[in-house]
Amino acid sequence: MSNYDGQNPYYGGGGGGGGGYVAGGGSPGGSQGSGDGGKKKGGNNTARPVTIKQIMSAEQAHPDSDFQVDGHDLGTVIVVGSVRNCSTSATNVNYSVGDGTGYLDVRQWLDSADDESGKMDGIGQDQYVSIMGSLKSFAGKRHISATHIRPISDHNEVYHHLLKALWVSLSLRYPGGAGGGGGAVQRQQGMQSDYAAAPANNANANGGANPDWAHLPVMQRKIMELVSKDVTDEGMHVSAISRTVGAGKGELAVGEAIEALMSEGMLFSTIDDLHVKAV
Repeated sequence: MSNYDGQNPYYGGGGGGGGGYVAGGGSPGGSQGSGDGGKKKGGNNTARPVTIKQIMSAEQAHPDSDFQVDGHDLGTVIVVGSVRNCSTSATNVNYSVGDGTGYLDVRQWLDSADDESGKMDGIGQDQYVSIMGSLKSFAGKRHISATHIRPISDHNEVYHHLLKALWVSLSLRYPGGAGGGGGAVQRQQGMQSDYAAAPANNANANGGANPDWAHLPVMQRKIMELVSKDVTDEGMHVSAISRTVGAGKGELAVGEAIEALMSEGMLFSTIDDLHVKAV
């Protein structure tokens, strides 16, 4: 999967440094100078795409230490989700945001009570937004202190963000890459907790492949065969599809195949843009 290529302004570089999560041409964790002789593991000056489940599962050695995911410090995080609730006060606005893996409170400070700078423009209930900020904890409850929040108009960005988060986590956990088929199995098992989704029901009463899919490319055909077996109302989560059919193909390729099937009217979204069901 390509690095942050500027398609999302939160991922693109700002100035001469190249920007994005991967820094310094090395591992996706980047490097971070510190006064403790380089004891910190992660790049605290990088912007990392994450899911809410990863945020809620982040580890903290003690209350004053940085949060860590995959053994790397979290600096700036990027989250994409849907606004479920919103409340405002004279100094800040609080959003409850969900991304299919969990819910999290997001707080953004306002420049004035009437929001003259327009930070809340275009953001309403059930609107997908991209959030950039830092993870905080107060009274034992975690939230994001947001520096930027913007509405999302292209829903491809929702899939794009999830695939980026998957790719970064895999790259941090396995910096040497896959070591064969066994490595791929370990990666899938390692990602199970962070991108939890209901397993597909493998019982297919009709049995065999649908001849209507014979003209499809191999990956799209596999996706249709998998999703058609699901009997739940909410359908399958895209991360579950990626884990099953994306081995050796790459998460981006799976996402593009799903988008193609949706554009052909063979798949449709259900409870949110991360769950799909066969027509």
